[in-house]
Amino acid sequence: IENVVTSFAPRPKKAWWQSENGVEHVSIQLDLEAEFHFTHLIMTFKTFRPAAMLVERSADFGHTWRVYRYFAYDCASSFPHVPHGPPRRIDDVVCESRYSDIEPSTEGEVIYRVLDPAIPIRDPYSPAIQSDGLITHPRLNLDWEQEGWNLQGRASGKLQFWGSYPVVLFCTGGVPACLCCGNAEPCPRISRPCTARCVGAEPPQLRAAQPGHTQPRACEPNHAQAWVNTVWAVVPHAIRGAVPAGCDCNEHSRRCHFDMAVFLATGNTSGGVCDGCQHNTMGRRCHLCKPFYYKDPTKDLRDPAVCQACNCDPEGSLDGGLCDGADDPARGLIAGQCRCKEHVAGPRCDRCKPGFFGLSADNPQGCQRCQCDPRGTVADGSRCDPVSGECFCKRLVTGRSCNQCLPEHWGLSHDLPGCRPCDCDAGGARNNLCAMGTGQCQCRSHVIGRQCEQVETGFYRINLDHYTYEAEDARLHQGSVVEREPPPDRPASWTGTGFARMLEGGWVEFHVSDVPFSTEYDVVIRYEPQHPEAWQEVRLKVLRPSPVSASSPCGNTIPADDQL
Repeated sequence: IENVVTSFAPRPKKAWWQSENGVEHVSIQLDLEAEFHFTHLIMTFKTFRPAAMLVERSADFGHTWRVYRYFAYDCASSFPHVPHGPPRRIDDVVCESRYSDIEPSTEGEVIYRVLDPAIPIRDPYSPAIQSDGLITHPRLNLDWEQEGWNLQGRASGKLQFWGSYPVVLFCTGGVPACLCCGNAEPCPRISRPCTARCVGAEPPQLRAAQPGHTQPRACEPNHAQAWVNTVWAVVPHAIRGAVPAGCDCNEHSRRCHFDMAVFLATGNTSGGVCDGCQHNTMGRRCHLCKPFYYKDPTKDLRDPAVCQACNCDPEGSLDGGLCDGADDPARGLIAGQCRCKEHVAGPRCDRCKPGFFGLSADNPQGCQRCQCDPRGTVADGSRCDPVSGECFCKRLVTGRSCNQCLPEHWGLSHDLPGCRPCDCDAGGARNNLCAMGTGQCQCRSHVIGRQCEQVETGFYRINLDHYTYEAEDARLHQGSVVEREPPPDRPASWTGTGFARMLEGGWVEFHVSDVPFSTEYDVVIRYEPQHPEAWQEVRLKVLRPSPVSASSPCGNTIPADDQL
């Protein structure tokens, strides 16, 4: 090949061969110097691909030629006597248009396979198939001239050919014909030994399958590969050590070998097995991620970072942090999902399932079950804080397990508030505390009933307000009288005509003049705060009309007793 523009460039895409300007009919021909079973051809053009071209082969060292395939932008115009469309049989000679379009304008490819994977083949080793693929010289004929061809690809008229054919890559692949020998017999079809120009990866020694694993006489050691000997005629120089065309390693390896078991298992489609997969990949085509790595679904399979390390929480995961290697809906696998313990959830197995708490590496199940009383917890009674295990209690319920009523409440139940108020009688009970199970208040002597609202038989009680002094009749400082009508449906919570509305810092002075005799009295002040909280401080002061007599029943009273 002549007219090389750039020779031995460090980057192959920056170097190309181009034909002489203005020459319309150009042929590129290779002499393989031996018989090969041709498998494929790949070409990459620097600019536009030709509007018409054909692939030929010679099996007798250039004496006779046979067309493999025609390619044209307009098959009916360029090759009117050739059938159009995809081939139906392996030996069909047809014209196709898929590699002759105006696009792409740079680095457009032309790919031809002798054994099209879309065409079923009953026996790839039959004499007809072997003969159809035998080759010593591949040749590509290029013809740019065509009706209706221009840069837009749509204008009519004939475009004069003005340029050249710039070729970046010309790659042919094949198996040495001596592989057809079995049992160490010489290859009868080879007119010269296959000892020259085995270009590609370091080829292993060829061994016959049966019998005795001897080497064919026609092939010398280290000159016949066991899979694909690929002739990479990258213009202007050959790339050596490249991956054979029969192996698809997804750019994670540059070495592969042939495996007959794999070839048979794939229906005689491919027997290539990649070697030394990199970037944490593995598998026949470096298409799987190694254990403890997963395929990132957002990245292309050929991306060096496609396999990401599993990020599993050691406290909640199994199998040492192994995760699902790839998405597989049929098997329920999600890429990166760790294998969680029984009571653990999350992609990283880093949180307890609902209803469990306390993630721990020492727990074989990962988390403990929540111990919540369903009567006292809100919503789903089985849930709790995933870290502390404390349950989520209803408004009137308390306790770690929500199994206790708040003080002054009883009757834990499935009701919305959870418990009921004790409602102990202010006069008959010692306080407003009651038993959580029964609601029984703490009654004073001779008082009975759950709320301490009844008198024991044989006893009676006077009205708690027997001596009543209404605030609305008292002397007020920073206060005013508010009269109220009693409610029609329930007893009034007050006596008299209403209330004395007092402001903070004010005082009420009651005039007590009807005490019949000196003895101990309880002073009870009844009030209703307008805020939810009780008054923070209420001070009561007793103002006596005269000093207390020492002989009085109240003779031991001291001044501090009058400050309550």
